Amino acid sequence: MAGPSDLESLIRAYAPDGDTASHAIALGVLDTGRQMWRRSEFYPGHFTASGFVASPDRAALLLIHHARLGAWLQPGGHIERSDASVEDAARREVEEETGLGDLDRVGKGLLRIDAHPIPANADEPAHVHIDLAIGFVSRTDAIGPIAEVLDARWVGFDDLGDYDVDGAVHAAAGTLRDRVTAM
Repeated sequence: MAGPSDLESLIRAYAPDGDTASHAIALGVLDTGRQMWRRSEFYPGHFTASGFVASPDRAALLLIHHARLGAWLQPGGHIERSDASVEDAARREVEEETGLGDLDRVGKGLLRIDAHPIPANADEPAHVHIDLAIGFVSRTDAIGPIAEVLDARWVGFDDLGDYDVDGAVHAAAGTLRDRVTAM
């Protein structure tokens, strides 16, 4: 397989609610004509996929404590060649990082696009991750096993401030909360 077949259509159909800069970056990266989901693309960066997962009772958001970045974030990561869709990549990442695999998708499009800098490390130069987020509701609240992250837990939507999540996570969590309460 050659990566997610729906990447371009999801990005072009996305209607930003606030952060138009990230959407503009995503559109510009699409226009390079290269497969910008590949982890080896560093200029300006590459697409990643993440899952914003609401608890079964729809009262909490699944957060992971990212080891390298030392921050509380939604589960997510690099898109693989075997991921047929952005949704497949997001589902795989959620399951790899938290053990949760029984998820119902929320909506058809992207929950959000967020372009953010990634610092250089021994193996990679500084670059940008253009994260494509999919919304889900979990059918179970049983997290684990976790192997790739320091911690994973359900955090009440009203308690996200206690975890020092950034504005992009807050905004996407709010969008997810609105969508799942309307279901």
